[in-house]
Amino acid sequence: MANTVQAAFDQFYENINLSGDHRETANSRRDRIVSLLEKHFKIIEAFPSGSIPRFTAVRGYADVDVIVALHYSKHIKDRMPSEVLQAVRDSLAEYETTVRKNGQAVTLYYKSWPNVDIVPASRVVDDQGNVTSYSIPDANREEWLSSKPKTHSWNIENRSSSAGPVFRKIIKMTKWWNQKHSALLQSFHIEVMALSALTGLLTDMPWDVYSYFKSAAGLAISSIWYEGSYADSYLNYGSRYEVVSRLEKARDIARDAWYATHGSNNDHRGAIDRWRTLFGDRFPAYG
Repeated sequence: MANTVQAAFDQFYENINLSGDHRETANSRRDRIVSLLEKHFKIIEAFPSGSIPRFTAVRGYADVDVIVALHYSKHIKDRMPSEVLQAVRDSLAEYETTVRKNGQAVTLYYKSWPNVDIVPASRVVDDQGNVTSYSIPDANREEWLSSKPKTHSWNIENRSSSAGPVFRKIIKMTKWWNQKHSALLQSFHIEVMALSALTGLLTDMPWDVYSYFKSAAGLAISSIWYEGSYADSYLNYGSRYEVVSRLEKARDIARDAWYATHGSNNDHRGAIDRWRTLFGDRFPAYG
């Protein structure tokens, strides 16, 4: 429980934050994955990706993403994404696996947290041999998508340095909101919108959360081109409409919550009640 909005936000963050440096775990799981896969594939490169190494993960909703760049001619050329994913899954037949719902990875399940999403990929290089991007599978549409995971991680790190620690905190809070409201948005999409929505030094958490939802509601209306591909290509017309509707509702609740403690108002109880409506029971009640 909390008596002020700031104290409530501090408690909320502690309640959802994935504390500690989990890169060691991610690296360990990566090394194990590589040792399993290299019995069947020629691996050019493998590295952990996703929200855990970017420090944008929330408790209970984070797996380790491992990008595995395979030899193009041997394993990717002339093969559909579903075929490559199935080949990866077949190579792990003795383990519990499944193809992730978005058709971009094979999930390897562990008895202890976290599970691992294996994303087979091929490198795209320029005339000088420099890696410019990675092609990753979309088995749902049988397409190879352009992805720049290392560039995205750098973008998040760079923005966090300039905007301050509130930047990553808002990403985590938004991901928590998303999980509590049908999980329609992909984690990567939330991060991409944060890069557009949150600029400058962030110092006022309630206002900055409202600003995120306000900007995101507008950004979600149309497709977002980001680092060589559409960050929201997984949305169809119906799901996009629902995402926009939910973001607009979140924007309005956040706006009312912020105004409750500003101007001539000092209604921390009313504000905390509104924020709790937005974020759920991990956001502390007033008292």
